[in-house]
Amino acid sequence: MLKRVFFSIILPLGCLVGAIFILLTINTTYPKAANDSIPTIFIHGYRGTDRSLHGMIRRLDQKYDWATETLTVNVSPDGDISTTGTYDKSAKNPLINIVFEDNRATLPQQSMWTKKVMSYLQQNYAIKKFNAVGHSMGGGAWVAYLASYEKNKSYPQVNKIVFLAVPFYPEEYVNGDQQVDIKNANNVHTKFAEKMAKQLPDNTEIMIIGGNLEDGSNSDGEVKLDSVLYGEKLFAHQKVVTHVIKGPQATHSSMHESTVVDKYVGDFLWGQK
Repeated sequence: MLKRVFFSIILPLGCLVGAIFILLTINTTYPKAANDSIPTIFIHGYRGTDRSLHGMIRRLDQKYDWATETLTVNVSPDGDISTTGTYDKSAKNPLINIVFEDNRATLPQQSMWTKKVMSYLQQNYAIKKFNAVGHSMGGGAWVAYLASYEKNKSYPQVNKIVFLAVPFYPEEYVNGDQQVDIKNANNVHTKFAEKMAKQLPDNTEIMIIGGNLEDGSNSDGEVKLDSVLYGEKLFAHQKVVTHVIKGPQATHSSMHESTVVDKYVGDFLWGQK
């Protein structure tokens, strides 16, 4: 009887407890990232907020220990700058989040604000070189800024660029009022991108990530994949790597919440060891 109880109850229970103990004591480990003092600066997309890219920033810091969240730079509709957090130039791969309070502004306006922020960062924190990450229209803000100021040595110079679900020609959005706000007769986005490509040094490293829901739309639900991948043609003289996220998880707003995208970004920016 005791033998039967042991094999039917006590032994399985002991195995279960042991398995739980092992699971609780195992720490998930991730590849180490190279330590660099060059900051990585993020700009959110159309109608974005401080929360849009904060999840990715927090994961890169707290989950993977690849980088360090430092500053959030807020830009008012009048162009006034305020910051939260503390920038430490000795921090491991410091991360900075730029937030436009007027999150529906035009690309030329965002370019001017970005110029002002970059000048502020150089003057107050001696930042001379940076990595750029932009989601959707945030990538457009980087394009417009770099097209206008990349060769101006009084501003920080770009090191690497990540374009996340960024449209590169006017037929960019599948639906919604975003298409009305961004597309215009002058094809301003494409013109900025073409100018930027001419400004950037040939050795500039660029990563382009797009999404395909594989539902027949050839898009991430908002941005057509062809428009994203047009960047390969625009930046033919630079060093470009592309990735396409596929399936239901590849929605436009989910791109910056994807752990797969996290890994692509970490590998590209910091060359995990």
